Amino acid sequence: MLYVVVCAILKPILWLYGRPKIHNRAALKSKGKVIYVSNHVKMSDPVWIAVLVWRCVHFMAKSTLFTSKLMATLYRLALAFPVNQRTADTKSIRHACQLLEKGKAFGIFPEGHRCSTEVDMDAFDKGCAFIALRADAPIVPLYIVHHDRKFGQRLRVAVGDPIYPAEVKARCPGKKPVDAVNAAITDSMMTLREIAEAM
Repeated sequence: MLYVVVCAILKPILWLYGRPKIHNRAALKSKGKVIYVSNHVKMSDPVWIAVLVWRCVHFMAKSTLFTSKLMATLYRLALAFPVNQRTADTKSIRHACQLLEKGKAFGIFPEGHRCSTEVDMDAFDKGCAFIALRADAPIVPLYIVHHDRKFGQRLRVAVGDPIYPAEVKARCPGKKPVDAVNAAITDSMMTLREIAEAM
């Protein structure tokens, strides 16, 4: 697979370039189905997640990135698949769940788009929580700080402990499961932002 070959070549190079400083690195290690969620400021964020995780990660990307045949081919080779953000894209959600059921790793940016600043995060879309509940997949949140790094400066990454949808659902019996899981993701990301900023 081209993805595996390219990753084998590029990951060590990018790791040396970014020299990531990682809080709670052990939480990145996973087997079987898992959803990695992250803040999204730079176009390179999916690349850095792929570098940090060291396993094949499938990504959901907005459908507008797949408008040309060339770009669509490149994104698919990078294990990305399109989602129409303007509708309830059941096809993409079903595809994500199928990947997780096969024990794959799935990456998603719950803000749904790149945020203009690392200081604030936009409200999280509930799609991630819905997929996690439907596939009963653990969620590993991570917060990446770039701060327009100059050459030689280290990338800072704070990783949270896995969030298990079933456990969150059980702890919040009077709350809609999707809302409860989404709130758990949001709270974790807020905490990770403080940790990453202080690193």
